Amino acid sequence: MKPFASLLSLVVLCALIVSLQPIHAQQTPWNRRLRTEVVLSDRPATKAAARLGSLDAQELRRLGLRPRGVGLLDLSHWPDEPPSPATVLPDELAAAMAELCPAETNSEDLAVYARAIVRYSRDFGVDPWLMAALVYTQSACSAQLNSSYGTGLTLINTGMHREHVRNGVYRFGVYAREGWHRKELVVDAFRFNRRALADPNANLYFAAAFLSVFSQQCPQIDQAFDSAPHRHFVSHFVWGDKVGDTGPEDRVLTARRRLLKSHAETSRRSRTLSGISFVSPLDGFPRIATSGLGEPRDNGRRLHRGIDFASETGEPVRAVASGFVRFAGVDWERRAHIALEPWGALLVHDRHMGPRGLFVEVDHGGGVVSLYAHLKSYDVHVGQEIETGQQLGVVGQTGVRDSGAHLHFGLFKDGEVLDPLDHLAAYVFPPTLTRRGQANLTRPTKMRRATTRQRHRHHRH
Repeated sequence: MKPFASLLSLVVLCALIVSLQPIHAQQTPWNRRLRTEVVLSDRPATKAAARLGSLDAQELRRLGLRPRGVGLLDLSHWPDEPPSPATVLPDELAAAMAELCPAETNSEDLAVYARAIVRYSRDFGVDPWLMAALVYTQSACSAQLNSSYGTGLTLINTGMHREHVRNGVYRFGVYAREGWHRKELVVDAFRFNRRALADPNANLYFAAAFLSVFSQQCPQIDQAFDSAPHRHFVSHFVWGDKVGDTGPEDRVLTARRRLLKSHAETSRRSRTLSGISFVSPLDGFPRIATSGLGEPRDNGRRLHRGIDFASETGEPVRAVASGFVRFAGVDWERRAHIALEPWGALLVHDRHMGPRGLFVEVDHGGGVVSLYAHLKSYDVHVGQEIETGQQLGVVGQTGVRDSGAHLHFGLFKDGEVLDPLDHLAAYVFPPTLTRRGQANLTRPTKMRRATTRQRHRHHRH
């Protein structure tokens, strides 16, 4: 009788624990987990040590796994995302996407994407601007992309969803008070496989369907899988059940804001300097600053003289105020700044460039000068009159040695270095608010290291 009483007490205790933590304790009726380890090298030896394979640089960028500025520590700093217009026409959406997508993107392709986005976002009840942002951030508007992670315009990972698509029905779970309940969504318009997902219509159809599913599962799914804090269910589209970081979400939502800005221009002024009001040098504000004024560079040999904006290659860089171009050219191996016409700058090899790379300076009068560095290219020449918000060039990584593409922005008054954060506060989050993380490296376990050492000893003998 006593053993029975002990067993009964144990059962009651377990039931109590389950009742206190219903979401964590109950097993979800699916499994859409993605990689749990990240490899930064493509060397064969490193690949062999990684059970799940390596991630190339493109996938690391897509996942937002950058050394710095991955996301805000306190997500409450983000303002509410701008609402979508009540209606959107495919032509208007295509025009907005043309502002973000690479210049070589065919306008006819954009028209196809826009029509599919408008149609399927309506069918599944999701935001078309969010879908358009996914197209840009995931594939740079290329339907032909087929990487180690995913396929097509939105880089859909078939492995994440394959087990849940059966006979044209997607099966998933939604949490209610008493537990997870299975739901079904009809997705029978296209076959679900890599070959089919190369078709833009099929890809966008399933993207809209999966976004709809994730919107129904949040936020309970975040608690179930102990996800990193994030703002939007779009994170799950990239990560699967367990969100690892906010990097991808930040990129998608930034792209969405840029799309909306190009659709309906808005203005937002910040603090003035010598009577000058500034606008953002990048679209889709607020943006994240990945490093600030005074941080060491080149092993402490020099200090950072501005701020770095997290940004993508090819983004338009805009004048923060009207003025004239004081300089447009190249930082030539730290010895001289050589002014060049836009076409001439394209002929300079990156190995000859100093830290600023290709850069532009704009004189706004009153001794105020703004600087835009690491440009991929620029469109202006010395002496040219510039209007507020006019495009000067595009984001690149010229002169950069140890990080990806970004915009370096500097501000000066009578030659004195100013902190741009003091004057662009409406448009940028300072680096003190961002998480400074490293991508996780796959390291062999103790058992694996011991096995490797034994194998080496065996070969030596």
